[in-house]
Amino acid sequence: MEQQNENKKERNKVGGFFLDGAKGITLGISAAIPGLSAGTIAVAESCYDTLIDAITSLRKQFKKSFLILLPYILGLLIGALAALIGIQKGYDAAPFSLTGLFAGFVFGSLPITFKELKKGTDSKEKTIHCLSFFLCLLVAGGIGVLCALTKVNLASYLQARVWWMYLLVLVAGILAAGACIVPGISGSMTLMVIGMYYPILNTFFSRSNELSIWSSDSGSYIGTGVVLLILLIVGAIIGVVLSSKMMKVLLAKHRVSTFYGILGLILGSLVSMFINADIYPKYQAGIATWDYIVGAVLFCLSTCAIFFLIKYTDKKQKKAAVEETK
Repeated sequence: MEQQNENKKERNKVGGFFLDGAKGITLGISAAIPGLSAGTIAVAESCYDTLIDAITSLRKQFKKSFLILLPYILGLLIGALAALIGIQKGYDAAPFSLTGLFAGFVFGSLPITFKELKKGTDSKEKTIHCLSFFLCLLVAGGIGVLCALTKVNLASYLQARVWWMYLLVLVAGILAAGACIVPGISGSMTLMVIGMYYPILNTFFSRSNELSIWSSDSGSYIGTGVVLLILLIVGAIIGVVLSSKMMKVLLAKHRVSTFYGILGLILGSLVSMFINADIYPKYQAGIATWDYIVGAVLFCLSTCAIFFLIKYTDKKQKKAAVEETK
């Protein structure tokens, strides 16, 4: 009897590992797609709190936290890799279609932020809310527009291995991974806003692009590419840890102001997704009419999909809250 119970527990552990790994794959896919928030998907799959607690407890309970995170990490890597390869191949063929799809994910996630917004009780609070919103709106929207109008081509600097690109890749990893922690904010969308999404994609996930380290015959070029990849991973780890701790503090002490800032980031990012250094030259070269039409349709579909996902998540959370009170 005891042996049967032990076998049953072992099977449950193995099943739980693969289930968490499957959740990790969906988180990886959502993290790779600009506009789709890994934080939102984690909430929908009821693993958000588990992940945040495990990440913030790594120092105190490393072994326990690491074993909890391991299946999610493995699944995340598999999901992100598959999604990034697909996106890399599809963007050149239909840039506006993919952008419309990604933008719909962003637009559809707005209810997450709206439900947290409240009017300030005095003029000081209202001023802080407004400053938080407009500052984040200008930063998120201004970066994409500025890069497009000034024709800043980060891909060329990345290819030339300019020294400050190493720092920028590290910062990009911090920002992207940190943004994944915030429900409603997409890490890959953050990379797109600062103009680093497609340069990084073409460097590590393409065999035909001139940026790709896989298509180069130069040992030094491949070596520096590996260094960039390591910096990106290190930045991602730093971003996850810092953002987890920061979000706990901000949401505990300045929750409403934080969500006003998140709203500004989301709306500003929508502007930068359609006007940035990657897609602006494609507008000038000419985008096919069918691409615009498909992009508009995909925008509507992805908006509806993420909107109903959020509604489902809210319903699920309310039901869980009611059950806890019983």
